[in-house]
Order: sequence, then C-alpha cells, then structure tokens
Amino acid sequence: MTFLASKAPTKPTIFLTITLSLTVILNSLTSTPAMAANSTSQAINSFADPNFYNVWQHSDQAIVDNKASRSWYWGPKPLGDGFYEEYSDSTPYGSRLVQYFDKSRMEINDSSKPEAITNGLIVVEMITGALQKGDASFEARTPADISVAGDPGNAFPTYASLNKYYNISLGYQVGATVQTTLASTGIQPQYAFNDPQAKIATIQHNMGIPAAFWNFLNKTGPVYNNGQYTDALINNWLFSTGYPITEAYWTKVKVAGKEKDVLFQAFERRILTYTPSNPDGYKVEMGNVGQHYVKWRYQGKLPAYNSPILPIFAGTQPEWYEVTSDMLNVRTGPGTSFPNPTQTDVLPYLQQLYKGNHIQALKTVKGEKLDGANDNWLQFYENPDLFVYSGNVKKLTLPDMPTPPQTFSGPWVAVSLSKQMMAVYDGPKLLYKSLISSGVSRPGDPTRDFSTPTGSFKIEGSYRPKSQAMTGGASDKANPDYYRLEQVRNVSYFHEDYSIHGTYWHASFGIYPRSHGCVNATVYDAGLIYQLKAGTTVFIYM
Repeated sequence: MTFLASKAPTKPTIFLTITLSLTVILNSLTSTPAMAANSTSQAINSFADPNFYNVWQHSDQAIVDNKASRSWYWGPKPLGDGFYEEYSDSTPYGSRLVQYFDKSRMEINDSSKPEAITNGLIVVEMITGALQKGDASFEARTPADISVAGDPGNAFPTYASLNKYYNISLGYQVGATVQTTLASTGIQPQYAFNDPQAKIATIQHNMGIPAAFWNFLNKTGPVYNNGQYTDALINNWLFSTGYPITEAYWTKVKVAGKEKDVLFQAFERRILTYTPSNPDGYKVEMGNVGQHYVKWRYQGKLPAYNSPILPIFAGTQPEWYEVTSDMLNVRTGPGTSFPNPTQTDVLPYLQQLYKGNHIQALKTVKGEKLDGANDNWLQFYENPDLFVYSGNVKKLTLPDMPTPPQTFSGPWVAVSLSKQMMAVYDGPKLLYKSLISSGVSRPGDPTRDFSTPTGSFKIEGSYRPKSQAMTGGASDKANPDYYRLEQVRNVSYFHEDYSIHGTYWHASFGIYPRSHGCVNATVYDAGLIYQLKAGTTVFIYM
C-alpha cells in the first residue's frame, strides 16, 4: 500500500469566532495503559474500506491478538461507520470516504487509488481553527478548546492554547535535554528534568524531537501483513504522525485524578505524550485526537453513512416480472383498444413479448379489465409509453448478485456475465442490483465474436450522449449482423466503443447474452448509471 501526506494549511492570522455546542463528551487521552481487546481479531465488516482494515491490522492487530504489549496506534476498532466528508479536490465526487478511530482518521482522496490512504492533518486543524475542505480550501472555526493530555476536565494544555506555540522553534540542538515547562500562564522557568528520554534525538522542520518520541516513531515489533506476523517497522512515522508543529514541553496534568508530569509534543496528525511513571510499553502514547476531532467538528456525534450516490439509488427499486403467456401484446395504453407501438427498422419497439421474457415495471396503472376484476396494467417503457396486462406476468425475485472477485473504493459498477446481472456498490456496500444482457460470445468465430470485455474500466467523460444512433455488427448492410438503432438512450461508454446503455428492442435481461458487446440495460437502469460521474469504475467479470 502507498501512504501519502496531506497538504498542510498555513497558519491563519484571523479566526472566525464560532460557538461550539459540545453536547457529547468523549474520553480524552489518559496515561492509563491501553489494554488488548478480548477478541482474537477485529471484524473486517466494521471497516468502511478493506484498505483501512489493512492499515489498521499492520500495527494494531498484534495488540488485539496479545502478540505485543504496546499502546494503540489507531485504537481497538473504528469509532463508527465510515462516511463521506466534503473535500473539493477528491475525485470523482468532490467528497472522500473517511473513518475515525480513537487516535486519528483514515481517508481516501481518490477512489481510483484506494491504496493511497492519507491520515488527515487534524491536529493542525484543531490548533489553528482552519478546517480543511480541499487542498487550498478552508473553513475558519474557533480552535479546539479540548485538553490534549490527561483527564477530560484538564483546562490546560488545549489545542487552542497551543496556537501561540504553533511552528515556534526554541532552537534546540541534538543532545540537548528538554526542560521547558508549559503552563496556562506561559513558558515557565526550566526545571531539572534530567530524564535521558527527554534528550533531543533529531531535528525535523526546525523542531527538536526527544528520544522518547523518536524511538517510538521508529520502533519495530510484531506487525501483521498478508496473514502472518513479522518483526518490522510498526508504522511509517511521516504517514502516521507527520512533522512536529510545536516543540516538546513538560506540563502538569491530572491523570485519573492524580497530578503527573507529562512530556508532550504536537505533530501534524497526532499528539504524543511521554509519562515516565507509566509501565514499559505504555510510557509513550498517541493522544485520542480522533475522538477530539469528532468532538470539535461534529459536536461528538458522527454523521450517518452518506454515499454521494445514495440519492440516486435510495428510491424503491422497480419490480421485475416474467411473462407467463406464450405471447403477450404490447400496447401503447392500458387496454386492448390501444394499438401496438409502431415499429421500424431503426426503431424496433417491442410489439409482442414471449413466455419467459423479463420486463421492469416502472408503474402500475388502472385500465381495461380482462380477468374478472383485474384492471392492473404495467408500464415498462416511457416515451413512447408501453404497457402489458398484469394478468399475463408474474413477479420475478432477483437472484443474489454473485460476489465480485474484487472490491473497489467509492462508488463502482459490477457486471456479472455468468448471471447476466449488474449491481452498483459503494465500497463493499451493495446499493442496487438489476438484470442485463451482455455480448454474444463466439470464440471460435473471431468475425462474429461479440463478447463483452472483462476487467476494470472507467466511465468515460469525453462523450456521454443522452441519446444517440448506434451502428455496428458489420460494415456491410447486407450482413445479418449489421444493425442501426436510433434513439439509444442513457449511454455511458467505459472502454473503446463498449458502453452501458438503455435497450428497447428486446426483453432478454437476465436470460442470455444478446448484444454486440455492450451491456444492454433497461432504459431506467441505464439512466441511473448515466448519473454516475465520469471516472467511476466499471468492473466486468464472469
């Protein structure tokens, strides 16, 4: 997996004052050692994306499985479900999938590169009050008046109080010992803290990092990768923590009601604390900045799942029906007095349906009674409006969508050729499923092999016609494979001349392949796909 750094905002000079209603109090960082959970593994279905799970497993699975005695890098599990946050530079929907943990946040900025997880400059945001909504887009808020260390009720130090020390270097040199104490009244006279763990081990971005923190950031130990444990670097420190944005300071805070000396330092993504009185393995801990950020940005209550495509697919899915009579006339109105639709070579609207055909009912309307009191007619096409009598069909229960062999981040479309089905997912969440008809495969006859290509593709954005004429099959009009069809609606190209498009000339959806390579969907379903943004993944598999 690839770890990318987010872009840091510059320090604002003016803040918009906003009163935050902190209605839910979350646990702040304490120096009490983090204990391993009782379960032997953390369920993957609690993670919004498999890549989030992989990152979490690398460092924290060993704690859950009692393979290591150390403090959490993320926390025992996510704080809640994943959801989408506004981020103008995320592609293709202008929002990004995020999930919060005790210690931080994971995010996917580009759904085409889900392995490129970023970690959020959330400490910078809480100290400066600049809530980041794009690479160069910020919303001004009041810095977070939330304790960074010790008990939740500690009045100091808070993120807001660190604003005056943000990016302020004290000029430390490697080997110097941090003795500076910070209190609510400011920097205090130096005390005799001669702890060797407080010696500066490195200078990063003009800030000195004490040995306690530098050793922690570069610590090796049991990590979980590809189903097994190995001893390796527990975390890439630049990815997980970022650069320091304050110097390290000693401070006095209450921990479980008792006052203790704690060394702390703010980094772009995390707060680190060193408590000499803690047992080995837990002297250095990452602060609960994920909890703190949720409290600051969302008043302690995480938003509900909110996929950017949920409004498209949140409505009731049209019901499918199977024709039960040997032949069923298609009418232009709800009664036998209405004629069949006009059919031409280039507009071959269905005039009859046959036993076993599948239709998708857009609505049920009242019309002519044919079987006793039954006056229900099903409309399955619009413009022109086409109807069939409900007494000659039966409801069709859609089968389960075959599990795709691969899962993608963000919204994506799956097409199963073996089951002649199409589904829309958001990550692992199934939002919608339906029936399609794919290309006719003739591998022994290359000139007449119209197989639908398999693999991972993207909906193209350069040409997405709402309606177009399609010509193909053969160059010679006398060839039986030649076709020309007018008013093909809701066309979404995903690879060369292959597209998902609406179909009005057959009702073989979910039955057998029928097309010259495209994915034939109902006009309604193709209209839903048409609303997905260019760049959305289309994954086609057997």
